[in-house]
Amino acid sequence: MVSEQSITTIIMLSEIGDGPRKCPRYWADDEIQFDHILVKYMQSESCPYYTRREFDVTNCKINDTIKVTQFQYNGWPTVEGEVPEVCRGIIELVDQALSHHSKDKSVGCKSPLTVHCSLGTDRSSIFVAMCILVQQLRTEKSVDICSTARKIRSQRSRLIDTYTLAFSFRTTLPYLL
Repeated sequence: MVSEQSITTIIMLSEIGDGPRKCPRYWADDEIQFDHILVKYMQSESCPYYTRREFDVTNCKINDTIKVTQFQYNGWPTVEGEVPEVCRGIIELVDQALSHHSKDKSVGCKSPLTVHCSLGTDRSSIFVAMCILVQQLRTEKSVDICSTARKIRSQRSRLIDTYTLAFSFRTTLPYLL
C-alpha cells in the first residue's frame, strides 16, 4: 500500500505489542524485503509525546524509492474508551503530522495521510477529526463540528462516538483561542 499509493506520512496511534489496544511491529531494525518492495529503516527520534521514524521504501521493479515518515503517538491509555489526560501531546502530533504532510504536498506529492490504530476506529477517528478541524480553523477561521462528525461517520461506520467527538472538540479548543 505504501509504495502503491506513494504514502509519505504514517500516523500510528497505538503501542507496539500483542493484545488489545496494541499493534504488532511491522518494520525491521535495518531492512526487510516483501516480494519486490524493500523497506529500509533509516533513523528514529524520540520526542516527548511521540516517536518519529524514517524509512526508505523501494519498489525494486521500477527502482522507485519513497521517503516515509512514521509518527507513533506514545501517550494513549491502554484502557478502551479512555483518552489522553493531557491534550498537548496529541495537539503537537497533529501539528507535526500536518506540517510534514504539507511539505510533501508542496513538492508535488499527492499521497494521503495514513492513520492507523489497533482497532481502526476510536483513536484514528479522533486524529482524523482533529486534523479536519485544525485545517478548517486555519483556512476558514471557523469549525463545524457536527458537519465534520457526520462526514466522518458517513465514510466509515463506528467512527466518532460521543466521547471521541468531545475529546476532539476539547483538544481543538486551544486553536480557537
